[in-house]
This record gives sequence, structure tokens and C-alpha cells, in this order.
Amino acid sequence: MANSATKLAIKLSDSDFDIFGLPCQFELDSAALSASYLRLQSQTHPDRFANSSAQEKRLAVQWATRVNEAYKRLQNPMERAIYWCELNGESPRGQQSNLPPALLMQQMEWREALEEIEGVEAVEDLLDEVGAEKKRCLTLIAQQIDGEKNAQAANGTAQALLFIDKFMIELTKKLEQLEDAS
Repeated sequence: MANSATKLAIKLSDSDFDIFGLPCQFELDSAALSASYLRLQSQTHPDRFANSSAQEKRLAVQWATRVNEAYKRLQNPMERAIYWCELNGESPRGQQSNLPPALLMQQMEWREALEEIEGVEAVEDLLDEVGAEKKRCLTLIAQQIDGEKNAQAANGTAQALLFIDKFMIELTKKLEQLEDAS
């Protein structure tokens, strides 16, 4: 693995962005990410080290795991935004203290609407509304990260996205229940 590690010129402790040779930002070139992933996978795959020492085999497994985790994180826009916030000293998964009052009100309205929903069409409409808000938040967080480099603002938007994703899962479950009942 020392040979491959030398070729990689990166460390297990490097950021996900550094591992893939990408700028530390929200908007990423997905083709470059995929190409780097495939290159790293070919260099670090444990099968390449089948005849190596036990230490080299362990290191190969560590690298393959690290590369896979980093790729999965950077591939997902929300996870990438959360990761960027964490690299910049914020904790979106921590206590949700940064949410704007308007979003808190929106959350309450959505929860009330979910409690009152009885039909498939109404759930689909609410899903569309929440999906549009998610899209808006992704556009906003791209600006906060890439344009403003504002980790605190991005943290609040990431917290909103976490709520939205969780709520969309609830809506999808409700939709499935209603469809199963009909």
C-alpha cells in the first residue's frame, strides 16, 4: 500500500474534497468526482493487495472504506453541505438553534397540514410544496457556501434541509399508507 499511498499523495485524515482533488465548495463537477473516485478505487481496492502483508491489506481496506465514505458524502448535495459546514466549525446536526422564525412557522404549518390530510392528492401537493422549498434551500446554501463563504448562514440552511428531508420521509410514509388503504 505504501506504493499506492505514494501515488495518491494524500492521507486518510485529508478532507473529502482533498482526497478527490476537488475545491472545498458546494457546487462540484460530478464527472470529476466520479473520475477521481474510479481512479482511487482502482488504486486502493483491497483485491490489489491480496498477496501483500497483513499491514498493507489493513491499510487497503481503510483506504477503500475512506474513499467510499467520502464519495457517498460528496455525491449527496445535502450531505456535502453539512460536511462543508462541519469543516468550517459549524454543527448542522447539533441543536437546531439557527432556524429562521419563518421556517419555524412553516414547519408548524406543514405539521398541521399533515395531521389534517386525508387524501393521496393532498399529500402529493404537500410533497410538491416541501420539495420546492428543498430546492430553494439547496440554491440558497450554494450561494451561502460558494458565494459568501458564510458557514453560520449555511449551517442554518443545512438545519432547514435536515428538517425538510425528515418531513419528506414522513410525507412519503403517509402517502404509502393512504395508497395501501385505497
